[in-house]
Amino acid sequence: MQTGRGEERRGPVPRRPGRLLLAHRDECSGKRAQTKGATPTASLYRMYEYLVLGYITGLRTEIEYFFNQLSWAVSAVPDPVDPDAERYAILAVLPYYLVTAFNRLIERGLPRGSPAIIAGAAAEEELRAREVVLEQEPSWAAEVPALSNALTIPDRSNKEPEEETRSKRFLDMNIIVEETHVLFV
Repeated sequence: MQTGRGEERRGPVPRRPGRLLLAHRDECSGKRAQTKGATPTASLYRMYEYLVLGYITGLRTEIEYFFNQLSWAVSAVPDPVDPDAERYAILAVLPYYLVTAFNRLIERGLPRGSPAIIAGAAAEEELRAREVVLEQEPSWAAEVPALSNALTIPDRSNKEPEEETRSKRFLDMNIIVEETHVLFV
């Protein structure tokens, strides 16, 4: 089934709600996400899985993978219109973290599509000469409603995150989770 935005809906959408992932967190943590596909939406769903499972290395690796997909502008990520309210709320916050991580690198002179190894002054100069194009969140993310009941995603100790470590952006969606460490490089 097509979404009308050029991506398959059935393929990348995991059928495991966040609460089911949370119930099996210990056995699933550290494993590859079940969502398959090489699309921005599939990547976003993998990030969702890693976040709920508390697998931060997987999350950061997936964010880096997204960064290296030049044709995937964050602002162009299609609205997944997910029927699971909790999953949809998490998906709506993740683009904020992509923008945060990507723009940090772009503002430091490392645009998307930069080579893994920058050798020599000529390569550095070529990067500096590129137009600075900052990422933006997709418009649909701001339209996703906050959850009516709080969702708590435990910290590494499997406890509710302390107030000072909670993500403000997720709290705005009534999701209690530690601030997500998404910066790479």
